[in-house]
Formats: sequence, C-alpha cells, structure tokens
Amino acid sequence: MKLQFGGIGEAFSDQNFRLYSIGAIVSWLCFLVQIVAVSWTTWELTHSTWWLAIIAVLDVLPNLLCLPFGGVLADRMDRVRILQVTYFLALLQALALAVLAASGLLTIAALAVLSFLHGLIHSFSMPGLYGLLPRFIARERLSSAIAVAAAYSQVAIFAGPALAGWIMAHFGAATAFATNVAGYAFYLCTLSMMRTPADYQAPKPSGRSVWGDMVDGFAYIVSHRGILAFMVVILLGNALNAAMRQMLPAYAAQELGMGVEGMTDLLAAAGFGATLSALWLAYGGARSATPTRVLWAFLAYSTMIAGLALVHGLILALVMMLLSGLAGEIRQTGTVSLLQLAVDNDQRGRVMSLQYMLQRLAAGIGAYLVGTSAEGASVRLPLLALAGLAALVGLALLFGRRGIAGAFAAVPH
Repeated sequence: MKLQFGGIGEAFSDQNFRLYSIGAIVSWLCFLVQIVAVSWTTWELTHSTWWLAIIAVLDVLPNLLCLPFGGVLADRMDRVRILQVTYFLALLQALALAVLAASGLLTIAALAVLSFLHGLIHSFSMPGLYGLLPRFIARERLSSAIAVAAAYSQVAIFAGPALAGWIMAHFGAATAFATNVAGYAFYLCTLSMMRTPADYQAPKPSGRSVWGDMVDGFAYIVSHRGILAFMVVILLGNALNAAMRQMLPAYAAQELGMGVEGMTDLLAAAGFGATLSALWLAYGGARSATPTRVLWAFLAYSTMIAGLALVHGLILALVMMLLSGLAGEIRQTGTVSLLQLAVDNDQRGRVMSLQYMLQRLAAGIGAYLVGTSAEGASVRLPLLALAGLAALVGLALLFGRRGIAGAFAAVPH
C-alpha cells in the first residue's frame, strides 16, 4: 500500500529542500542552544529580571535601525550571498562568546555588546533568509515547505533547550556557545550545495533610491488589508511570546522554585506542542493556514499565556506551555505562510523584513515592559496584563475576519 504524506511528501520530493532541511535542522538546534545559554548566563551573572530585559532589548535595537535597509538590500542583491556573509559573521560572534566564557572573561557588559552585535548581524541575514525558500522551491510546494521547515524548527525548540540544559550542566556555557559555532559552519556547507532552478527569475531593481524603496514597501503593506491585519497579529503575538520566554528563568526560579531544568522543561513542553501543530500544518499544506484559523489560534495562544500567569505548580504550568505551543505555532507559521504566498516577489525582502522587524520590536517591548514591571516582584501580573491585551485585540480582529480573509482570497496565484 502506498503511503500518503500530503504536503510533507511534496516538500521533501524537492532535492533543494532536502539539503536546506539538513542544514536548517542542525543550525536551528545549535542556535537554540545559544539562545538558552545567553538567557541563563544573564540570570546567573545578575539574578535580575531588569538585565534579562536589557539583553533582550539590545538584541532587538539594531533590528529597528537596520532591518528596513536589510530588506531593501535583499530585493536588490543576491540573497544567497547575503546569507553567506552574515552567517559567517554570526559564526564569529558565537566564537567570541565561547572564547570569553571558556576563559572566564564573560561579563554582563561583554554579553550585552555581543547581544547587540548578534541583532545587528541578523538585521541583514533575516530578509535574505525569508527569500531563500521562494528562490529554491516551486510555488505549488512553498506553503508545505514553509510548514515542514517550521515543524523541524519546532523540534529544535523542543530539543534545543533540553540539549542546552544538559550541555550547560555537564560542560558549561562555553561548550553551549561553541555548539552554535559548529551549527553555523554546517549550515554554510549545505547552503553551498543548493542549486537555483533554471526558471527562477530574480527580482528586478526598481531604480528608485533606498529611501524610495522603503516607502514603496510600506505603502504596499498598508494597501493590503490582510497583510496589515496580520502585522498586528505579529506585533502583539511576538510581544507576548518574547515576554514569556525571556522571563522564564525568573518564572522557574521564583514561582516554581526550580533551576535551569525547570526552565528547559517548560520550553520543551511548548516545543512539543508546536511540533505537533507544525506537522499538522505541513501535512495539510496551504489549506491548513487559513486567515480565520490563524486568528482563532492567536486568541487561543493569548488565553494560554494568561493561564500560565494564573496557575501554580509545575504540572499545570507544563500543560499551559504545551497548549500555548499548539496554538502559538499555528499563529506563527500560519502568518508567515499567508504572507509568503500573498506578497509579490519584488516586494518580498521589504515586506518580510518589516514582518521580522515587527517581531523583534515586539520582542523587545514585551520583554522590557514585563521585565521592568516584575523587577523586585512577581512576573505573573505583568504577563497576565499583556496576555489580556492581546486577547482583546484578537477578538476585535475576529469580528473583521471576513474582510481579512477576502483580502487574501483576492491575491492572484
């Protein structure tokens, strides 16, 4: 009997996607090890939610300054070349973290500077990265490929924190940072093996100035009701997600009385739920990521984070994280899939860079507001307030869901 794998089989039938996936799985896993290591190292150095918030803001700040330029460059230059240069620089940043940690010279000041450099580098890598799958994968497979890629990125989110906790407990932060050095090197090798299809058409330069291209991209977004609505979903959804994740060291220590193992257990529960949702999205392809379904997922995600702020005990917290992972992945991957399919290729770099900039802006604002509000107190009330605001906006968007869905339905294929 022939097995049916739906969109998953369609995506992996493409050789470029298989190569991309091998590199991305390893890279994502190693990247998450570093993210968790930075967060926990910050907490160990300072035991301050204020510093957790500041490190998050420093990683976001260069995105606000440089992402619009990164998007314009991605629409003007070879996106693969941009990725090769920026990922090599990111490798050097991870190497600096590893060397400083191994030598005992990693201070909170050095961590702050390197976090800023991390954000600066990825201000230029992310617009190129969002253009990678549309370049190498046929349009009819693109939605499935995005969802499959999200599935294994969620496997990394599920396994990465657990791996980070194990590495840090047995070998220390230096080894955790060195793991990401190896991850970047491996990704660069697989990227060099991918081949651009003969029928690929590179975006044509507009002939306008950099500022003119930025204004044009913004006008394109504002004119599309569906894209504009989902930019709001990105803004609030990622503010809530970043605030929750950035404050998990404090939540695990203060509310659960646990160490790094408690934090990684919570992250793993969310990652497991997100993996299940991503696999479902991948199997169903474009049919699964409808605008209305994504809006309902946004409301459900906000509700689950509110639940996390209210419950007591590890078991209930794990349940809330699992459910937030299920709903949050439909929100996140569904939004990216809708945007990738709706946007014109010559606008892709600018639209997706603005999407990522909003993610990062929201992450910084959310983490800063919750972190500073929780300094010297519990993280519960600030997290609950932000989740409540997101839920109210989600309800408002659901009332207008027909018009939003209609805007995406009008996109030519």
